[in-house]
Amino acid sequence: ADPDGVVMDEKNIAWPSDTDKFVQVEGFKSYKWAAGETAVTCAQAGLSSGCRTYTESDGQTYSFYYPSEEKHQYLYETYPNQISPIKGVTDEHFMVWMRTAALPNFRKLYGKIHQDFKKGNQLILDITANFEVDSFSGSKSITIGQVAEFGGKNAYLGIAYIVVGAISLMFALLFVT
Repeated sequence: ADPDGVVMDEKNIAWPSDTDKFVQVEGFKSYKWAAGETAVTCAQAGLSSGCRTYTESDGQTYSFYYPSEEKHQYLYETYPNQISPIKGVTDEHFMVWMRTAALPNFRKLYGKIHQDFKKGNQLILDITANFEVDSFSGSKSITIGQVAEFGGKNAYLGIAYIVVGAISLMFALLFVT
């Protein structure tokens, strides 16, 4: 949060179809340490031997176990500073990124800001570019948009959908009778 209390909400950015599709591997287990616990063994956590410990940026510590780590490279190992081993493929940013785009130019939702901005407000973003796009002549940009009752920037599109739907329903009723 910045001094004005503006917070980017990064929860619920994935579609339900994404959250149904991406699940942790069979055999993954984790244990959330209670406040004040300073050391937890794999046995105390109810995990297989060889479990590991991970501390989130908020200070919460977990013990976790992935099966067959010697045979598989898991997502948190491929992107250690981006994906938590606790979330793995259930990380919503990963789910959104893996959603197939229909066109060569596309947008991927990163978060939502629920507060209103006033004229003259400044928004400062701290960005770490982790994936290069020069090798395939790609580009990245940031788009900040406003969403209203009927969708995004162009309210007429939502109204057009409703009008076309109503006309289609009218013609369908005419053909049935």
